[in-house]
Amino acid sequence: MNLNGIKLTWLGHATFRVETPGGKAILVDPWVMGNPMCPEKDKTVKNVDILLCTHGHLDHIGDAVEIAKQDNPIVVAIPEFGHWLGRKGVKQVSAMNKGGTQTVGDIKATMVHADHSCGITDGDQIVYGGEVCG
Repeated sequence: MNLNGIKLTWLGHATFRVETPGGKAILVDPWVMGNPMCPEKDKTVKNVDILLCTHGHLDHIGDAVEIAKQDNPIVVAIPEFGHWLGRKGVKQVSAMNKGGTQTVGDIKATMVHADHSCGITDGDQIVYGGEVCG
């Protein structure tokens, strides 16, 4: 398939790494370190420019905070989840609601609807993470 210079790598479950022709590294739903499907060679994540987080389930955001603190990428998320990330020390959160589109780096990200729950496991609590998105 011709992806016009885009490199797409599946890292297990809903996690993908996208490398743009302009050299940006994007991680979608960053769950890599504890993801049993992620190849060992990809469990060490570095040089991420953009994180796209669809919702707050562990199997979609498992490493979002750690990666965001390490590489300081722009993190695109629903506002409630973005607020939670900010409380965890993430510096560059770009909140967006369903139906919105943002230009981030050299990509456009559009947030779409999804159907299921969204709860962030935070210590021994489950915190509302906003609406689920894709």
